[in-house]
Amino acid sequence: MKKNQMLARTLVLWIFPFVLALNTGCGIKIKPDALFSNNQEKKKDLPEGEKRQIVSLACWNAQTFFDAVTVGTEYSDFTNSSKWTTEKYKNRLSTLCEVMSFLNADVLVLEEIENEAVVQDIANRLADGVWSKKKGWQYACFAKEEGSAIGCAVFSRFELKRFTVHSLDVRVHKNSQPSERPVMQLTVCAGEKEFELFVNHWKSKSGGEEETEIWRDWQEAVLAHRVKESITNERSVVMCGDFNRSAEDFIPIEEDFSTHDKANLLLRNFGINGEEYGVKIYSPWFEENGKFSTEIGSYFYDGCWERIDNFFFVGPVEVCQFLPVAEQPLADESSIPQGYKVYTDSGCSDHLPLKCIISI
Repeated sequence: MKKNQMLARTLVLWIFPFVLALNTGCGIKIKPDALFSNNQEKKKDLPEGEKRQIVSLACWNAQTFFDAVTVGTEYSDFTNSSKWTTEKYKNRLSTLCEVMSFLNADVLVLEEIENEAVVQDIANRLADGVWSKKKGWQYACFAKEEGSAIGCAVFSRFELKRFTVHSLDVRVHKNSQPSERPVMQLTVCAGEKEFELFVNHWKSKSGGEEETEIWRDWQEAVLAHRVKESITNERSVVMCGDFNRSAEDFIPIEEDFSTHDKANLLLRNFGINGEEYGVKIYSPWFEENGKFSTEIGSYFYDGCWERIDNFFFVGPVEVCQFLPVAEQPLADESSIPQGYKVYTDSGCSDHLPLKCIISI
């Protein structure tokens, strides 16, 4: 294999039938009208004129969501039967599905899911009592690197097509490439409209932010390259996931952060001769005056909010609503996410979900 070659392989798209749900115990309770009912939302009037399709999206890092079967790639907290049990898995599965139902997005993306079996369990649980195809998530897909602990999943009410994953094989650095999640690319058929969806979970800062930045740069290059190929025909493109890089740390189109162009960022790629080029993307984390569109972020670390979970857009996409979802028990009274704790079987995730409504 050639150095720094980018690999792409196609996986089978999973389509899940409505089947008997698992006995998953008690779930969480959230008021149905809570979402988009507070002052942390960003709203725009729905576009008029041209016929457009409204699509709701959600993206959530579910925090190390393992099943109860040990295969050897799990994190240590999930390999000890005295700490992690089948009953705890069922309880956590129920909580996850309660959150997904509350988010009620047409397309819902999850990061840190262990395997296809968990995706199937989620699909079974969500299908319980849903008799209308329009209300259920009929389509799902999943991908992760061979031998890795966790991957990403997509659940959709719309048909999913042309599912491909893009992986890296980099051998030009002193340090060997760590295990990384591939970029997932698929086409979402939303009514009479289609858009390209890219799902990301970039390298974490574990091991040092500066030391690991090079691997996030490589993943950025893969995404930029694939997005650039997808926008040749003015196609709508949606990028989402846990980028482990806060929105304000992406390169702005204009160096002056006081302008509205702070919302217009650059995905960087590098040509063979080292020349840098990029793709212009839009971030709903920012208002037109350059300030953050919400007071809170999606991840709270060392006493500060970070916006490492992102939605980015390219092409004829209008963002109608956007916010991190901080309702209890996802978050405490200060909107800080309540991470899952194995010992006490409590909490949801150390990330807040993002909810976004778009018009294409």
